[in-house]
Amino acid sequence: MEVLYSTIDQMIVLFSFIALGYFLNLKGILPLNTVIAVSRLETHVLVPCLVFSTFSKYCTVKNLSEKWTYLVYGTAMVVVSVIIAILLAKVFAKDDYLQKIYTYSFAVANFSFMGNAVVLGIFGEDVLFDYMIFTLPLSLYVYSYGTASLIPNSQGKRFSLKSLLNPICMAMLLGAVFGVVGSAAKMSQIPFLENAVGYAGKFLSPFGKAIGAAGACMSPLAMILTGFVVGSFSLKKLATVKKVYVASVLRLIVIPAVFVLVLKLLKTDDTIILLTLCATAMPLGLNTVVFPAAYDGDTTPGASMALISHVMSVITIPLMFAVFM
Repeated sequence: MEVLYSTIDQMIVLFSFIALGYFLNLKGILPLNTVIAVSRLETHVLVPCLVFSTFSKYCTVKNLSEKWTYLVYGTAMVVVSVIIAILLAKVFAKDDYLQKIYTYSFAVANFSFMGNAVVLGIFGEDVLFDYMIFTLPLSLYVYSYGTASLIPNSQGKRFSLKSLLNPICMAMLLGAVFGVVGSAAKMSQIPFLENAVGYAGKFLSPFGKAIGAAGACMSPLAMILTGFVVGSFSLKKLATVKKVYVASVLRLIVIPAVFVLVLKLLKTDDTIILLTLCATAMPLGLNTVVFPAAYDGDTTPGASMALISHVMSVITIPLMFAVFM
């Protein structure tokens, strides 16, 4: 029941923002080109701020040394997820770009906004900390190749190494450097370095708070954007895409069940199994709306996936935890 209440609580928050975006579109309060403006604000400012905050906080020498097994299992989960996603996407779509949408959706669940909230609400801050370490490799994939692959081909911006030189990847790199260097200086026990880090921390503290505040806006604005995009379509049209229901069942039940069963057969530590379930049993993410919108791509598939999978997750998330944990 605790899982159910936490899930429903988070879904109320999520759908409140989605409903707000839908209302803003329906009443014409915001112009239609709001989608492009807001999605570009997300991809060029808010998401980079969130990424920087996450990596600078959790990518430390201590975490990398003490929680390295979490990083290993998290990396293995990403690799296997991407392989499964590529194979499934070829079955679900023939169009090259639509395949990328399905690949991303099968490989990446809403592990951040939904996952963080569910883990915090049910298991507390200690497990949330482990969860953030475990999902660092997933964040690395999402904010490098993952989101780069969502740029529509019509923009002539196919994925390349050069495409990784974007605000998100740069924020991830800078965040990791800040985290590792800062933590290494504190652990060095060299007075000069410790003092330098202390003074730098005080000087940069207001900027860090500003970046953190901007990053906190990412998820609510993404949900409002999703609702605004949904408002441009018929709800009946979005809710009657049969493939999305199948994709949602695979994302919410089949894929996490396979991961958990394999880990149990391998007699993996219970904490790793819990973290894997939390990262894989969440609904389809919102980036399939945000990034296509930023480049004037087709947001229909992403909007349909977001709507259907998040509604289904109210039932499936408590079910998965009840069965496997």
